[in-house]
Amino acid sequence: MKRVLVLLAVAAASVAVAAPLSHATTAPGYNFKITVTVTDGDIVLSRSIAKRGWLAHFVVTNKGKKTHVFDVGGLKTKPIKPGATGKVGAYLDDRGQYKIKVDGKQRGLFTVQ
Repeated sequence: MKRVLVLLAVAAASVAVAAPLSHATTAPGYNFKITVTVTDGDIVLSRSIAKRGWLAHFVVTNKGKKTHVFDVGGLKTKPIKPGATGKVGAYLDDRGQYKIKVDGKQRGLFTVQ
């Protein structure tokens, strides 16, 4: 499978913010949050399309009664208990459509243009 998304550590994000202006042109143009709501039978994303080069933060809230794992393009959250929130970040460096899965079952597609 083609490497699609790169998991970003919080430390890497803080380095990009603290970089001098001469390096600022290599930072992502957009840094945005995608809210995801997972229930035992459904999933809702605040957006399912983004542009290449953007830095995305998926904030996943479990509103179901079971523990769930959210997966987008191979990047997974830790198991999220009912009522809890999980996070996963990605630098969107390749265009294409990537599978959105909950507990290993495909629930949709996320598109990078």
